Amino acid sequence: MERSHIKYLIITTVLMLVLWIGLPGMPLASQQTHLQNMIYKAYVGSDMSIWEKALVDLEQAYEKSPSDDLLYDVLLAQYGLIGYYLAIDDNRRGRAKLDEAREYLEILHQAKNYEAEAMLFQAAFNAFRISLRPWLGVNLGPQSERLINDAIGMKTSYPRAWVEKGNLLYFAPAIFGGSKTKAIDHYSEAIRLMEANMQNNHRWLYLSTLVGLARAYENTGDYDMAIATLEQSLNFEPNFLWVKDEVLPEIQSNKISNSGK
Repeated sequence: MERSHIKYLIITTVLMLVLWIGLPGMPLASQQTHLQNMIYKAYVGSDMSIWEKALVDLEQAYEKSPSDDLLYDVLLAQYGLIGYYLAIDDNRRGRAKLDEAREYLEILHQAKNYEAEAMLFQAAFNAFRISLRPWLGVNLGPQSERLINDAIGMKTSYPRAWVEKGNLLYFAPAIFGGSKTKAIDHYSEAIRLMEANMQNNHRWLYLSTLVGLARAYENTGDYDMAIATLEQSLNFEPNFLWVKDEVLPEIQSNKISNSGK
């Protein structure tokens, strides 16, 4: 009995290790999906430490078994994390991660069938560089616009092309062609495309784009549409803490504050 029990424990332990780390040569699809889910969980739960851990694991998976598909996920995760760092004014970490991401982007630029994706990451990274050094906007701003427009021409059905076009219009000063109203149209198109073909790795981007659309509605004075858009995000993900606890209450309060004006 004792020897049988020990044998059972050994077999169980081995099986647990296999499930945890995978067998040598096992396809990375399951691990990749798991890491995509971790990033989504991090975004929904406002826990960026999970995102950071998932990114490290993605980078390690790519180093072990390089593929264009996995490289795209690495860059998408870096893109989201850089945006977060810059949004909380952690420019040191944002700049460091941007430098790393630009090295990965050089590889994606060489990948077949990822031309539009690479161009859009380049445009987004230009925007990050402008936020760190505004004087770069004179040259990088027009370059980004050309990249985005070319990417839309290449892959009209690729949602991130419309997200980046919306971001460009939302954040650019009006004197340089910025328009919150036009941004609404492009964010809406990105959302339509994502809903028509929701990719697992784009779920967090879908929620992020809904928030961007809500902010655009708010900044054009359409509080009802802003609130409806945020409620749409909660219908998709009821545990979206950032919207539930912060963004939606803020816009509801702003609607009340501006109702008499």
